[in-house]
Amino acid sequence: MKPWLSVLPVLFFLLMLGHAGGVAAAENKAVHTVAGILLKLNHYPSASEKETLQKLVDAKATSPQERVLVQALINVQHTASATDKPKLHTLMQDESAPASIRTLASVLYNLNHTASDADKEKLKRLVP
Repeated sequence: MKPWLSVLPVLFFLLMLGHAGGVAAAENKAVHTVAGILLKLNHYPSASEKETLQKLVDAKATSPQERVLVQALINVQHTASATDKPKLHTLMQDESAPASIRTLASVLYNLNHTASDADKEKLKRLVP
C-alpha cells in the first residue's frame, strides 16, 4: 500500500469533525443570541435586537427549530404571540430537540414581560 493512502482515513475523519463543529457553532450562535436577549428582555426586543434576530431567521445555517425560537422572540409583545405558542409548546415536548432548544422554548412560552428569576438562571447557562 502506498504510504499516502494510510493518511486518507485520518483526513476524512478530520473533515467530518470540522463539518460537525460548524453546525454546532451555528446552533450555538442562535441559542446564545436568543438566550442573551431573553436575559435582559423587558416587554419586547429592541429594534436593533430584532435586526439581529432577523439575520438569524434569514441565515441558512439556522435550523428550523432555532428559526421557530427566533421568530417567536421577534414577535414578542410582553408575551409570546398566540400564533407562536403552539409551535413553542411542540418544541418543548420534542424529546429529539436539544435541551437548549427546549429550554428556550419553555422560557418564551412562559414569558410575561420578562423572564422569571428561575428562567434567568437557566438562560445564564446558555450564554458564553
